[in-house]
Amino acid sequence: MTEFVLSSKSIAVLAEAIIAGHSAAEMGTLFLKAEVDGWEPSEPANKLDRAVKLLKSLRSDNSKETNAGAMELSRLVLAAGKPNPKPYGSSEPTAHWQALGDALAADGWEFDEASDRLVPTVPQLRVTDEVSWIETDLKRRGWKTAAGHYRQAIDAFASGNWASANSQLRAFFEALVLQAGDVAQSSATGQVHQAFDALHGADKLVDGEKPFGKALWKLLHANGSHPGLSDQDESRFRLLALTGYARYLLNRV
Repeated sequence: MTEFVLSSKSIAVLAEAIIAGHSAAEMGTLFLKAEVDGWEPSEPANKLDRAVKLLKSLRSDNSKETNAGAMELSRLVLAAGKPNPKPYGSSEPTAHWQALGDALAADGWEFDEASDRLVPTVPQLRVTDEVSWIETDLKRRGWKTAAGHYRQAIDAFASGNWASANSQLRAFFEALVLQAGDVAQSSATGQVHQAFDALHGADKLVDGEKPFGKALWKLLHANGSHPGLSDQDESRFRLLALTGYARYLLNRV
């Protein structure tokens, strides 16, 4: 079974952040927004007990729904507590905001304050910068299909929906390469290979990149979007690999 998306430390810090920033009534609303109210304990001793028991129940279940719920809870708390610019200065982040961000970073997640999203991270690399650059560049070019699939892949990954993320990443890569190679999308087979041939013929690729790109396309079909065959590690690899390659390619076309 795939490991739960939050570590024990993140669960503890998230519980503290929830009770620090929410009244008992507000906690109920928060849980409804994150769609985790079904895992609330029946008779908690206090607010902390309520938050901890709910998060432990999510971890015990460890389903696609509970992983997505835990991530959405984290995202909502970070989004509500982040520092905000004011006309005469900036507000301070709420208590536990930095601690929660640090704990999630250790679990492999980075909070993008500009978009209020959680994206996968790699030590010494700000993945949010790469994601924002790709989205901005695709929109600037008017490549709406590629941009839409990429955004859906990021959102699906952040929700713990690995199968959907894989499916959207494959669609993103196809749309990206076809646009880069100026190949019109159709129902014909072999279009991605045709696009890489065109890019190679136009001297847009470095040595060895054409077979690499074709092999990457083939790899994206392994396991595909089948829920039973898609896990977090595989989906993370695909997302990070395509994010890195997309930026590398876009800088040359």
